[in-house]
Amino acid sequence: MRTAAIVGVLVAGSALAAVGPLRDAATHLPVAGAAPHQPFAYLLGAPLFGIWDTLTLLTGSQHYAVLGTLILLYIVRRLFAARRRRAIGKVSWAVRELLRAFVALAALLAFYAAAALIPRPMTGIRLASPDDLAVDFHSHTNRSHDGWSLFTAARNRAWHEAGGFDAAYITDHYTWEGVAEALPANPVRAGDRTVLLSGMEVRLRNRHTNLLGGMSRYAFALDSTWHHLDPDSIAAAAGRGGSPATMLYTIPGPLDQIVPLAPGSPAGVVGVELSDGAPRGLEQAWSQREEILALADSMDLALVSGTNHHGWGRTVPAWSVMRIPGWREMSPEDLGRAIEAELHRERRRAVTVVERRMPYHDGSAVMVAATAPVVAWEHFRTLTVAERVSWLLWAGFCAVIGARFRKPSDEGA
Repeated sequence: MRTAAIVGVLVAGSALAAVGPLRDAATHLPVAGAAPHQPFAYLLGAPLFGIWDTLTLLTGSQHYAVLGTLILLYIVRRLFAARRRRAIGKVSWAVRELLRAFVALAALLAFYAAAALIPRPMTGIRLASPDDLAVDFHSHTNRSHDGWSLFTAARNRAWHEAGGFDAAYITDHYTWEGVAEALPANPVRAGDRTVLLSGMEVRLRNRHTNLLGGMSRYAFALDSTWHHLDPDSIAAAAGRGGSPATMLYTIPGPLDQIVPLAPGSPAGVVGVELSDGAPRGLEQAWSQREEILALADSMDLALVSGTNHHGWGRTVPAWSVMRIPGWREMSPEDLGRAIEAELHRERRRAVTVVERRMPYHDGSAVMVAATAPVVAWEHFRTLTVAERVSWLLWAGFCAVIGARFRKPSDEGA
């Protein structure tokens, strides 16, 4: 009963300080024409699915802070319980507490694993303008060495469809095999379903870079292992009048290594990730956001997002929103060319990165220590109306069940 009451107060009270769950990753302002889309199945389990989403969006330091907080709370609770059971022998008490701690840790790890492995409904994005499309510039299949073995190109497409993406680039590490599996299943008309586009993740100047486009455009500049792209070969091809390469700098990575595409550097990138779905990528994107924005402004680079998805989890951290009039009637090939053309033509103005709102500690030790309560409060603040209703219904249901099975001796507690 107490827990249900606390949840009810948090859900209702946070509504007074509610904020939109989506925002512009560059300005942190609301984005007109973009709203979260949550299917009915998601809303049925919104409390659980929302918590899993929030856990997935934590950075590495935030995960450690949450884990430390939970361990501390567990120890305090067990010490308090021990004071009420002094009759138990010390050896017996120690054995029981070790077993309890093992079970609690196993349960926590299982909860994390469930967030990564269990298929579940996803929160997507809904764009108001028919000329806008949501793109993922960085994703993988089981053809990548670190991809989930069951995450085929077909499952990659299904994941992106559930996440509200209109198009997604398969950028497997050092191979186009995933692309070869994906392209035959593309729709004839781009607006009919999620389109998968060709790309590959390689090393350019020994830094991770995503190539957009087909194998024939880059194979001549790759080494025999397809790991490294030779910038001199790209420059030579550009000097012979070849079409410009479309390359995006991925994070995590040192920002001082970015070389932009320019007349004097044809082997440069046209964009840089402002959001990357891996925990280390999220950490760098949030901790060095101002530096990334300054570089994008000074170098006229497109700001893009990449889920960097390898098959684990069901949460989209951000979407790259582009405006391409008439894209729905294009073929997948024409859409790919249109996206690249827009990146080259508009550069810094080509993309709006729409991200899920999450708090970050900004390097403050106090905020790191307070990660658990801060993230929990922000989670409740960003609930949609439908999610709040789901939370309240589940809290009421749990309260009724708890009252039904409460022991008579607990009545006065």
